Amino acid sequence: MAIQFLQDTLINGHFSFQESAFTSVVASGNTHTVDLTADTNNYKVIANNATNTLAFSNLSDKVIGKTGSIAIQNPASVGSLGWAALPATAYTPGGVAISFDTSSNGIAVISYLVMSANKVLINYVGDFGSYPQ
Repeated sequence: MAIQFLQDTLINGHFSFQESAFTSVVASGNTHTVDLTADTNNYKVIANNATNTLAFSNLSDKVIGKTGSIAIQNPASVGSLGWAALPATAYTPGGVAISFDTSSNGIAVISYLVMSANKVLINYVGDFGSYPQ
């Protein structure tokens, strides 16, 4: 079952709502490449029990202003789980490296905004857990 989101979309100067599900990012080796020209704004990455790499493809003037989320799900077994440094096109608050959550079945979200053909602003939130009842 896909998680559904409603998102404001600017079309010809007017806002409209667009329903968008997460699109699975298929890894090549341990590289998870987010295609920014895909007809979606939200992506889902299933991390491998290895050193994973997050990459962006088709970053150009045509996708400036695109925003969305990248949900990351860790595997149940995490003996070798890790994350490589982000690409040089990724900009984080304060320019600091992300400390990825590497716990078993961990969930994290990266929100992103494409600012230019060579700059993606990202914000990482990890270590999600069930709200105490």
